[in-house]
Amino acid sequence: MKLTVDVQRQFANGPLIQAALEVDLDHFGITMLFGPSGCGKTTLLRLISGLERPDGGQISLDGTAWFRGSRELPAHRRRVGYVFQEGALFPHLSVATNIAFGLGRDTAQSGRVAELIRRVGLAGLEHRRPGELSGGQKQRVALARALAPKPRLVLLDEPFASLDRPAAEQLRHELRAMLKADGIPALLVTHDRAEALSLGDRMLRMEAGRIVEEGRPEDVLTGLAAELDNSGTESVVRARVVGRREGLLCLEVGSVLLFAPDPGGDFSQARLCIRSEGVALERLDTQPMSARNHLSARIVELDVRGALTRVRLDCGFPLESLVTTWACRDLNLCVGDSITALVKATAIQVIPVDEDA
Repeated sequence: MKLTVDVQRQFANGPLIQAALEVDLDHFGITMLFGPSGCGKTTLLRLISGLERPDGGQISLDGTAWFRGSRELPAHRRRVGYVFQEGALFPHLSVATNIAFGLGRDTAQSGRVAELIRRVGLAGLEHRRPGELSGGQKQRVALARALAPKPRLVLLDEPFASLDRPAAEQLRHELRAMLKADGIPALLVTHDRAEALSLGDRMLRMEAGRIVEEGRPEDVLTGLAAELDNSGTESVVRARVVGRREGLLCLEVGSVLLFAPDPGGDFSQARLCIRSEGVALERLDTQPMSARNHLSARIVELDVRGALTRVRLDCGFPLESLVTTWACRDLNLCVGDSITALVKATAIQVIPVDEDA
């Protein structure tokens, strides 16, 4: 099954939403809808779910119209789960009855509710009301409620935004595991780079109401940083953990080994964000004097931006260095030159991901 969306929505004081996308509902995967606040991400989610009506266009599932012209399939018949940013639980209902809400009169609902309470780690809290729960617990209830009727698709609107970092990181991992176990694809709204890299299989980047780019999260974010000419540009690459020692991870990127601070936890795959200002260049390879990574590289491009020059490198994987233009001249750097890139371990952020992400 394929969900096809091509819609328009105009607000008096907001951008024109004019977005097109497709989501494969036959296979598990998390698509990240990424972009700045106000670009229309949440509105697009609401249009897909049926909570808002487009002004034009169409939404269809394998040719069956969810919205087309005057025809509109009600939200409750679309079999789409929705997790709001703040959970949106019913304050007068218990954990169990909040989860059961979407099941209607399903005779098997008590078994399904009990199963989901166990899976989201809320056993023993069945009779508590939302006011008696932490932020993380509320979002677990919201997720269980969305999964209860076994939807075709789950839509999540920045579900971790109100949580502290440790709670958000733990719930991200559990979210992916639960969706994968049920084989349910998801579309998740975020403007958080780390969240996109840790959860996403695919990314749709949105600007001013339109989807402007699609691809793997690491590819989209690397290209975006360069486009914005941000001095904190990050090269994003996929890596495999091959060892741990003295608080550092040894990571394999292709045939290259890198050392980076270990964020803790049990994982074997990661995405690495390497900040360009943490990559120094040398003409001659020397013995490392600190926890830095010495990589053999070839200069692919020199992009002079006034006092700074962005040097794009091929180290067996794409890497960028941001150095002063005078340093570039001192080293007499030219496209095609062989060079040594010295990457500080502290310039590498390690973001754990599941093996299938």
